[in-house]
Amino acid sequence: MLRRVSNFLFRFGSMYRWALVGTVTFFMDYVFFLIIYSANNSVYIANFCSGLISLTFNYFAHYIWSFKSYSHHSRTGVKYLVNLILFWILGTILLKSLITMGLEAKYAKLIPIPIIAPLSFLSLKFFVFRK
Repeated sequence: MLRRVSNFLFRFGSMYRWALVGTVTFFMDYVFFLIIYSANNSVYIANFCSGLISLTFNYFAHYIWSFKSYSHHSRTGVKYLVNLILFWILGTILLKSLITMGLEAKYAKLIPIPIIAPLSFLSLKFFVFRK
């Protein structure tokens, strides 16, 4: 029984660590987005600034803790930025569309997450921090 639990945690542990880091990152991103958006009413500026703040935390937390990468930062950093840019563009397009359709920004910001999160995990695990 203990061996099964150990194997399960070994196999899926990175997913749980990723989820915790993602949750903290989400709250950072969400709070900063609301603050910046309320100050200037620009979805693009608010989403960019909040993403920039939270991405630094997210990269290092995933590198060190979630995926325990030993790759050089020049390799993982470039892949992470490509991954980030693609998902940021996708999330921003969806966010802007929802706000344009009349949804309040504080609610619209929540909708892309369940769509993008699983794709992001797979990309980070099998592309960015692949061992």
